[in-house]
Amino acid sequence: MAQRTCFVIMGFGEKTNYKTGHTFNLDKTYKNIIKPVFKSLDFLCFRADEIPNSGNIDVVMYENILKADFVVADISTLNPNAFYELGIRHALKKNTTIIIAEKGTEFPFDVNHNNIDMYEHLGPDIGVDEAERFKAYLANKVNVLLNNPKTDSPVYTYLPNLETPTFTKEEIEELKNDIKEEATSVADFIEIAETAKNNQEYIAAIHFLKKARERYPNNDFINQRLILNTYKSKKPDEISSLLNAEKLLESLNINITTDPETLGLAGAIYKRLYTINKENIYLEKALWSYSKGFYVKQDYYNGINLIYLLLLKASISSLKLNICANYGRAIEIIDHVNRLCLLLLESKDFHERDDKEWVYFTLAEIAFIQEDFNKEESYLELAIGESKGSFSLDSYKSQKEKLRVILKTIKFKQQLKT
Repeated sequence: MAQRTCFVIMGFGEKTNYKTGHTFNLDKTYKNIIKPVFKSLDFLCFRADEIPNSGNIDVVMYENILKADFVVADISTLNPNAFYELGIRHALKKNTTIIIAEKGTEFPFDVNHNNIDMYEHLGPDIGVDEAERFKAYLANKVNVLLNNPKTDSPVYTYLPNLETPTFTKEEIEELKNDIKEEATSVADFIEIAETAKNNQEYIAAIHFLKKARERYPNNDFINQRLILNTYKSKKPDEISSLLNAEKLLESLNINITTDPETLGLAGAIYKRLYTINKENIYLEKALWSYSKGFYVKQDYYNGINLIYLLLLKASISSLKLNICANYGRAIEIIDHVNRLCLLLLESKDFHERDDKEWVYFTLAEIAFIQEDFNKEESYLELAIGESKGSFSLDSYKSQKEKLRVILKTIKFKQQLKT
């Protein structure tokens, strides 16, 4: 008997739900939930990015959608590609299609008629308890469907006499060879690049991301990682790397995008360009990027950067009206970001988050701006306790010194007569 197969329809890396601004790490869903479940049931489970392919990727994808024994489609981010591929599966296969999504996702009307199994992310990640719960649920559902494969396709509900194709035994063996560990797939390229980035080997990371981009030229996640490594590389020099990264932003429609990850990257690039050459256009672009990212995503990262830039703009303004306007807006956003962080601290799953140190550092920075130095020290101790290295503390100290000068300048200018 040929080994059974499961093809997974989903993006890879971090993706954002355009309606809510919430960002999910789909790799965590795939690697920590879906793949282990099907592997335990002796399925060959894979995504499109794991299959090496030098030709037309669409041909491979459609064949897998068509012939796989099971398909799991994650539509958490309302990705049009995932909906399109799910529609193809429903048109081609009578049953054994499982739709999953983040709890609270608002679905389009037609999709809402389907049975959708819900799970819950913890920020970008998934909590251990939730992963274990959903794995058990998914495994049970697959076993039930294996024993009693009920029709789940809207197409076959109304056209029950259609015939459905499957992989041959030979095709499955070919698939297994294609996705064996030593194969060089898009997933391999991305993983190698991520390891290189974590080791600060940015040029190597860029090399492998470009190889991944050759297969998926329009994939936002790959392009975002390429931009990140490009500006961090400082090669051939820092200004050139930043300008090259700025050029790459065009591939992500920077002028109209609402993707918080793209906007955060843009903000970081423009902020650095302003720091180096003091051209006001870059300060305005950084403010625009972080502001848009914050209002879309309502997150502390974009928020704390927006606060810093507003205070910076206030400190370099010559008109007292502009000083007051930018300072006042910063204070308003400080209250908002502070509430966001405190809500995270109070959440039942906060201990499972992998960004705890940055939440604490953000609260410490806010306390410093508010001159509540005892509270700053308390949050700083908590941040250091969660820190994975010296980088985050060094970044905080550097930011704090810049803020000290900025706040002193604002205070001095506010005391001047109009």
